[in-house]
Amino acid sequence: MTTACPYCRAGFEAEDEVKLCEACATPHHADCYAENGGCTVFGCKNAPVDEPKISVTSSDVRGIPLLVASPPPALPTPPPPRSTSAVPPPPRLFTPAYPPPPPRAPSFGGYNPPDMGVISPYIRRRSRLTFILLGVLLGPFGGHNFYAGYVKRAVIQLLITLLTCFSAAIVSWVWAIFEICLVTHDDDGIGFI
Repeated sequence: MTTACPYCRAGFEAEDEVKLCEACATPHHADCYAENGGCTVFGCKNAPVDEPKISVTSSDVRGIPLLVASPPPALPTPPPPRSTSAVPPPPRLFTPAYPPPPPRAPSFGGYNPPDMGVISPYIRRRSRLTFILLGVLLGPFGGHNFYAGYVKRAVIQLLITLLTCFSAAIVSWVWAIFEICLVTHDDDGIGFI
């Protein structure tokens, strides 16, 4: 037996009059059963019959004024554009804590001079003598280019030497000799010492 009426969801008290459905034996308050017009359990044969559907004909509608939707209100016209000469600029809402960095100098052949206003804690300067010795001794393997930071060139020289089983190592070595004579700065644009 359930402890609550399925219609009002209230529990049964000792003084309540309980009505049992004859079809499914579900207990209801007597008032709830009468108000609902039968059992409240879905599918029970003692449940109240659905109300008949209402059908409206055109003769029933005659004489009733139709509700026509009014057009939406017109949007306000935007104000004319202001001239920029007489109007001061709007105030800045955000002021950065630090000023913007100064513009960089134009690039000269891949070399960007360092900012003179910023003191770098350490600038790695590479030795020209080390670059020359690596080019002469390890030129076919791209050792001098690895040292100077030109990684793409170094990998190409290394691959030419290794993929041809050292038969084209002379080509990489001649290339290295030309680079020794022509290159005066590393990949970062800093000149050799």
